[in-house]
Amino acid sequence: MDDPESKHTQSVSLSYSVPEADVVFRIAWYVVGSQSGMLLSGYGEAESTDFEGVAQFSGKVEDTSIAIRVSVMGSKKVIELKAFGDDEAILKNYLNGTSQFIQACLNKYNELEPEDQSRLRRALVAKTCWDHIVHDILNKEVVSSIYYQLAHGREMMIKATEGDDLHPITLSTSGWLSKIENLPRDEKMPNDIATDLAKKSIEWKRDTQLFIEQYLAINL
Repeated sequence: MDDPESKHTQSVSLSYSVPEADVVFRIAWYVVGSQSGMLLSGYGEAESTDFEGVAQFSGKVEDTSIAIRVSVMGSKKVIELKAFGDDEAILKNYLNGTSQFIQACLNKYNELEPEDQSRLRRALVAKTCWDHIVHDILNKEVVSSIYYQLAHGREMMIKATEGDDLHPITLSTSGWLSKIENLPRDEKMPNDIATDLAKKSIEWKRDTQLFIEQYLAINL
């Protein structure tokens, strides 16, 4: 993943004690990706014994465009946050606040009961799925990629909310799966459907974030 063109780059590293590196990655993803105006612009997970994940977001902070990269290296138990932009002071302030939020969320996760941790883990995966959908639509990916993310996100929200009343996300995702399941999987999604689905995915993202906040109790 290439570095964005910018005048300044700032970075900060955090060590963590949570056993599951993939959970750490999704919590960091949640903190960064839940901030107003941040959109996923790139991502990757390495297929190896030790988890490695990276996600990049772009948006504006104090009306200044920035990019933020989140990297988690399971072998080193380290989270790296790297920010790119034209205002060094804004980047430093952003990284300071964001790293504090991530650490607070990790501490809260460690305090949860195993059942609540399980529900939270699934909701965190669902949140990444909604971000993936918006990213894939903006990049005009084929239907199969978008359908997979939709189905996976739905499955995770069902498991996160099982035992509760039917969650609005599980109902609306079912309708959307039916709507796009007969589209050609190796072609791009029609523009009108893609636009409506992107808007719906943003709604699912907000609802999922509210669900996650029940467990982390962190105001972003």
